[in-house]
Amino acid sequence: MAAALVISAGATLGATQQASAVTFNFLNIPGADTVGDAYAGNFSLAVSNLGSGNVLIQIISAAAPSLGYFIRTIFVDDTNPTSFTSLPTANSNVGTNSVGTVNMTRSSGGNLPQGNNVGFSTEFNFNRVNGSANVNAIQQGETGGFVFGGNFDAIVASLTSGDLRFGIHLQGLPNDKSDSYVTSVPQVPLPAAGFLMLGALGGLGFMARRRNKQAIA
Repeated sequence: MAAALVISAGATLGATQQASAVTFNFLNIPGADTVGDAYAGNFSLAVSNLGSGNVLIQIISAAAPSLGYFIRTIFVDDTNPTSFTSLPTANSNVGTNSVGTVNMTRSSGGNLPQGNNVGFSTEFNFNRVNGSANVNAIQQGETGGFVFGGNFDAIVASLTSGDLRFGIHLQGLPNDKSDSYVTSVPQVPLPAAGFLMLGALGGLGFMARRRNKQAIA
């Protein structure tokens, strides 16, 4: 699976990386809804080493006062191999782990909307607890933090390779639209016919250059 995946440059070469913290970008899903494509850069996933076998994963929604969108559900694709030794039942509000009025609990069932386009298979998710006007979801300017059990380096490696992926479903976009984003998307291999076409074009180019040289001589 790792060989078939590529993720944002922000999570590989351009990641915000310190001794115990790494930030990954969320990406648009190819071939899916485009209504929220312009806002993909407003969301990120921060991984911090808390020590003692605990890792903090935060879903961050940048402040966008002119917009009323919210992240209602966070989806996790973690099947090859499992990256965690323990799972939180809800988001953490200890210290600054979560910012704003965020109240989400772990559940199962359902897949990331549009996730089929990138082979996303949900193992579990975090959904906002029922509340007025989705107040318990992650609004713009808020952060949902979740403390997982696991090895920090192994979790970062799984996120980098795409063996572990997070997806978010954004709702409340203009005209009551929604969109989804993931932390990595499949790299589409060039079909065999494509390689043959490239080879043929290369051959034509070589022959043209050869004729030009002969004409000059």
